[in-house]
Amino acid sequence: MTETLTANGVEFTYHREGDGDQLALCLHGFPDNARTFEPLTDPLIEAGYTVVSPYMRGYGPTSLAPDSEYSARALGADAIALAEELRDREGCDEAVLIGHDWGAVAGYAAARQDPEQFSQLVTMAVPPGFSALALSAPRQLFRSWYIWLFQFPGVAERTLTAQDFALVEVLWALWSPGWEDDDHIESVKETFRSEGTPEAALQYYRQFVNPAVKDLARNGRPTLDSLPPIDVPGLVITGEQDGCIGAELFERAAELFTAECRVVKIREAGHFMHRERPAVVAEEITQFLEN
Repeated sequence: MTETLTANGVEFTYHREGDGDQLALCLHGFPDNARTFEPLTDPLIEAGYTVVSPYMRGYGPTSLAPDSEYSARALGADAIALAEELRDREGCDEAVLIGHDWGAVAGYAAARQDPEQFSQLVTMAVPPGFSALALSAPRQLFRSWYIWLFQFPGVAERTLTAQDFALVEVLWALWSPGWEDDDHIESVKETFRSEGTPEAALQYYRQFVNPAVKDLARNGRPTLDSLPPIDVPGLVITGEQDGCIGAELFERAAELFTAECRVVKIREAGHFMHRERPAVVAEEITQFLEN
């Protein structure tokens, strides 16, 4: 079922399934859309959750950000506002956040802004403290070539949209080696055909890099110790074969949690592990949420 609501000044379109007394807010990343969580929906419903998967700000059919703000802080504020609105609308007692890629970034930001909003946090494919970890990992800087490309206005837009968003296929192939998901990738392309979506998606990366560069120039290279902790119980998931963010960057993920945190590496899976090995990922998530 597709519905809409306004939260934090953005009109969100979302998929809603189930009728549980707890809310599972599922936030997608790049290049992706809200349908990415379909393989996890039934297990979450069986575990007693109402599952809501919105299109992130700027990803059609959700509206563009009215203030052109696509920072991690804005994404975190979206997650908090969505949870508040949806709990009231659905009559849910508690909310958990499940985020993949930029959805994980939103989860970390939300947990830091309001640790009482979510009872548990599940993140996939991006570790907490990514910017600090990446700067000390030369191999990761190479893997992140697309982030540097996205900093160049005009060039980035043309590259992303060329040949009917062929870059989407390229990135999925590089990040989840050997995995094919043609139907879903076509749905992702359809999302990116929405007016304004390519530019909004690129702003996520520009508004991530620009503050990081300024902070680097002002304060030097950040360390994990300098980052604010996360006081929400967490499950952090990585794919063993992730071609986007190396699994080795997750080895210290638990250090940024003051609450209990478990880090899981999914074998024979890459960046989109929840679609590559949905049964395994769903079991990890539902077992964690039961605790």
